[in-house]
Amino acid sequence: RRVPQAHLRDGEGELRDFGARMATLRPGSSRAAALAAAYSAAASFADAQVGRVLREGLDAHNLTASTLVALCGDHGFKLGHGGSWGKHTLLRADTRVPLVVAGPGVRAGVEVRVPVELLDVYPTLLRLAGLGPPRGDPRAQPRLEGRPLTPWLSGGGGGDSAP
Repeated sequence: RRVPQAHLRDGEGELRDFGARMATLRPGSSRAAALAAAYSAAASFADAQVGRVLREGLDAHNLTASTLVALCGDHGFKLGHGGSWGKHTLLRADTRVPLVVAGPGVRAGVEVRVPVELLDVYPTLLRLAGLGPPRGDPRAQPRLEGRPLTPWLSGGGGGDSAP
């Protein structure tokens, strides 16, 4: 497949000029510090908005105990860590994303230390909500991918192996 021309214009994404722009960016330079500060400010703002939704939307209306919350994010940029700015390597920081699940059926403070996939989020939420996979003609509907993470999230533990 060809990449649409709109995605290849300068200044509109990583495909064309990311490498060239980042090659001139040196850790410790004033430009690098400004980019890191702006990135940190954007992440802090997003974090504050999540807190605001939880506090003003759920807590204020007594919905926290009955609401499932799943929060996942991008793995972000490395901002010069390891000599790289983007996320184009197979280093641990490039291949992992945060995933937080809370609500009924989820034991607080549980940390799953085995690899899981974002494909596992949908079946996990279905199971926690007491719902089954979507119904319909099995020939017309693709099989549900992913596995529920509920054995780990309930605190029962799923062992040391991936779900």
